Amino acid sequence: MNTISGPLQENEYEKTIHELNREIVRLAFALNLDLSNHAYLHEFLTVDIDRTHDHFHKRETLKGLIVLRGQICMQVRDSGMEPLPGPIDESIYKLLQVHQSIG
Repeated sequence: MNTISGPLQENEYEKTIHELNREIVRLAFALNLDLSNHAYLHEFLTVDIDRTHDHFHKRETLKGLIVLRGQICMQVRDSGMEPLPGPIDESIYKLLQVHQSIG
């Protein structure tokens, strides 16, 4: 089992964000989701689908990764640092209020 013994080093943080971005793009491509379409992205994140839907797992995984990426982006910004670029414009996170999506 992997445990984190302390804060991520800068290169580990960059690698982790890069991998997260890559997975978001991969799943969005597989689901034919345009990450730059604010209205559709908002609907995608807020509308639940039937668990028996063919792409339920991919959709729910992508939703979770987008929310996670938004949380990271907002926390980094709140700490006074500049977030690393991602596949979704930061303004979308603010528009969607992603930081409130996690309970």
